[in-house]
Amino acid sequence: MFSRFLKFIVPPFTFRAFFRRIFYSNLKKVPLNKPLLFVGNHQNSFMDGILVGSYLPQPLHFTMRADMFRKPFARFCLRELNVTPVYRAEEGMENVHRNLESFDAIYEILRKNGNFIMFSEGICIQEKRLHPLRKGTARLAFGAEEKYGLDVHIVPVGINYTYPSRFRKEVMINFHEAFSIKELKDIYNEHPARALNVFNQKCRDSLLKEVIIIEDPENDWLAEQLLKMERNNMVLPFFRWRFDSDDRRLAEKRVSEKVNQLSKTSKPDLQLLSKKVENYVNLLATNRLSDENIARKLNWGFLRYAAIIAGLPIFIAGFIANLIPFIIPKIVCDRLIKDLRFYSSVFIGGFTILYLIYFIILLFLGGALGGWIGILLAFLVPLSGYFVLYYQEIFRERLRTLRFSLKKIFDPALVKELFSQRKSIIDVLDKVRV
Repeated sequence: MFSRFLKFIVPPFTFRAFFRRIFYSNLKKVPLNKPLLFVGNHQNSFMDGILVGSYLPQPLHFTMRADMFRKPFARFCLRELNVTPVYRAEEGMENVHRNLESFDAIYEILRKNGNFIMFSEGICIQEKRLHPLRKGTARLAFGAEEKYGLDVHIVPVGINYTYPSRFRKEVMINFHEAFSIKELKDIYNEHPARALNVFNQKCRDSLLKEVIIIEDPENDWLAEQLLKMERNNMVLPFFRWRFDSDDRRLAEKRVSEKVNQLSKTSKPDLQLLSKKVENYVNLLATNRLSDENIARKLNWGFLRYAAIIAGLPIFIAGFIANLIPFIIPKIVCDRLIKDLRFYSSVFIGGFTILYLIYFIILLFLGGALGGWIGILLAFLVPLSGYFVLYYQEIFRERLRTLRFSLKKIFDPALVKELFSQRKSIIDVLDKVRV
């Protein structure tokens, strides 16, 4: 019941505040009438599973390492959120046998055409890489087929964040083609150990196509600058929040593959590209300019300046009205959450609970002090909170654009040089074949 309530609240309201955009694509590839095991990469703690399951028509179930269940309150909350413990060797070999109980519970859910999301890497690391897959998911899938004859379908899913722990950033979730565990039944009957490896390789090959990967950590900085430039090439509807298209992920995937290709085939070209990017980024930073203004012309400028002026009173009112539920989770997370893998999960959880309490108090006070008008004003508070978020973004964008416009007037040579440098970088990338 608790998980259904959160699913009703978190995706349409909390996610809309925390994430600037969500790209949730190729859900049509998922055979929703089958027992499902989603196999995803793991970058962002609890948030990965919640994001994958938030827009599925049926409840999603999770597995989580057993040490998270130690405290009674945590155990209660996790059970309510459809989380099943798994016991890893790292937490003590004496408990690994208890996975048989967990597997039985999972089988019961799969028998009802339920689903689970599995993070087969076994670890959560916020970097653009894919780690070796463990064999627990494969054992689970083969066990479901062997014991109950279940036609379990495995759905690899890529989860890609622009910045996993930052507020108002973006996430791209894309589902790969599913495969049935029955496709590997003959291999399993002949050689179970080999079948586990084949299973993992199929999942890994699929995830490699879905996940934005930078193979060499030394190229992380260069790749990030190029990914920013690629994002700025795309013009998206300003107020649209959720997208079904995979175009954004594919564009970033192409950039990452080109960096990887250069790194493997031509180190001198990679170093040259890195130097070009470094010069370009430093020139932008020195003059306090943004790549988005070089990448494209931002339209409706006059209307946006007018909106800033006209919307200022609403912004101030909305900012004050929503200050408490926005600022408290941030203060708590900044002070207490040292591991960034848990930052967004704790922020979103704390924000959701606090805002629900805050909103109920507003409704009560509004009704007691102002009757129906007071209740109406209470309902306007969360709307004004969304207005504040978009107002801040428009304000910052107009400020950057104004600075750029002034540079075009007073230092046209600089602007021309920036356009030239950016084009040179794009030309180098365009010549890389992957």
